[in-house]
Amino acid sequence: MLFVAGEAQGFGGRKKKSDCETPCAPASTVGCGSYVTNYVDQKVKVNEWVTVKEEYKYWVNEPVTKKEKVTVKEAAWKDESFKYTVNELVTSKEKVTVKEPAWKDESFKYTVNELVTSKEKVTVKEAAWKDESFKYTANEWVTSKEKVKVAECKAVTKDVEYTSYSYTPVVTKQKKTVCEWVCVPVTVTCAAPAPAPCETGKVGLFGRLCGKKKSDCAPPCPTPCDAPCPQVVTKTVMQRQPVTREVEVDVTTYNKVEKKEKKPVTTYETVWTEKEVDVKKCVAVEKTGTRKVCHWVDVAKEVNVTKCVPVEKTGTRKVCHWVDVAKEVNVTKCVPVEKTGTRKVCHWVDVTKEVDITTYKQVEKTGTRDVKKCVPTEKVVKVAVSTFVPAPAPAPCASPCETPCAPAMTAGCGSAAPAKGGLFKGKLCGCK
Repeated sequence: MLFVAGEAQGFGGRKKKSDCETPCAPASTVGCGSYVTNYVDQKVKVNEWVTVKEEYKYWVNEPVTKKEKVTVKEAAWKDESFKYTVNELVTSKEKVTVKEPAWKDESFKYTVNELVTSKEKVTVKEAAWKDESFKYTANEWVTSKEKVKVAECKAVTKDVEYTSYSYTPVVTKQKKTVCEWVCVPVTVTCAAPAPAPCETGKVGLFGRLCGKKKSDCAPPCPTPCDAPCPQVVTKTVMQRQPVTREVEVDVTTYNKVEKKEKKPVTTYETVWTEKEVDVKKCVAVEKTGTRKVCHWVDVAKEVNVTKCVPVEKTGTRKVCHWVDVAKEVNVTKCVPVEKTGTRKVCHWVDVTKEVDITTYKQVEKTGTRDVKKCVPTEKVVKVAVSTFVPAPAPAPCASPCETPCAPAMTAGCGSAAPAKGGLFKGKLCGCK
């Protein structure tokens, strides 16, 4: 059997220029242009804080010193004899009755609480306080009268003239420059966001291959997407700008007012006088007192869990009590003895002295201080200016488009030319 294959059968025919293809692929549309940004110097007015020297007036108290003769009191010392009483200790043996503690056994009754668990009304013991009298020995001070010399301070009041100052507030209106920020609407131009890129179909190894078309006469390759022109958008934004204005404010100053007054001044002088004073001695005295004693009281209560049942018992304890005991002891007594001594006594003496007296005089002065002021200043800044630059025209085709194939015979959409066969039959287009 003889088998004859047609033209370009097998692995696939190669597409030639003489095949039926679109004579000239449409040229891709070049973008309409782009924006170029340049920075230009521009003069603007801004407010700046400037330090300015300013004169102001203020008051100063300056001291003025002058000599004056005054009579003052000065302390002087002199010797003075005086009598005083000294208590001297004298020891002698005496029989006295003293209290000594002794211990004795004493029986007492006490209550023990036993726990019983039940739900009923029970009587429980609660602690209560009652008053109980008891005897005790306390040392008391016994007062006796004695004559002694006592130093006393005598108050002497004099009127002294003095000067006081007060300040009266005075409110005045003054003008002041205030710098504020104000929002001003400004129109700006900006580029709109670019649109999403167009889809080109398949990607990868067979990205340039066209899909199978329903009509063989359709162009083999689709027209690529045109590059869109950039869009320009104008919008209004709020911009902060400084504004300077003049306002009136209240300024408070103070006037000094001088006032002379007199006030009483009290001084104290030492005066020695003979007085009868109380001398205290310690004596033991037996007294009766009252104290709180805790005892148990029966109280009826309703409990749910546990109740305490009191049980009375008898016990023995040691009790301390006081016993009178006669003893011969050494008793030391204080015996007053009168003696004579010498002491320094301070008294006041009038002395004339020349002293410096300082007074203050109010003087008005002028000074200079730094004040911050808001001053408009002209400055040169860089401003961005965008300029639109159109894109260059596309280059023409290097050779004229080829004449498309004229079909020898039309039978439907087919051609009389020999068909290509193979693995990629109908898949490859003549894209160049």
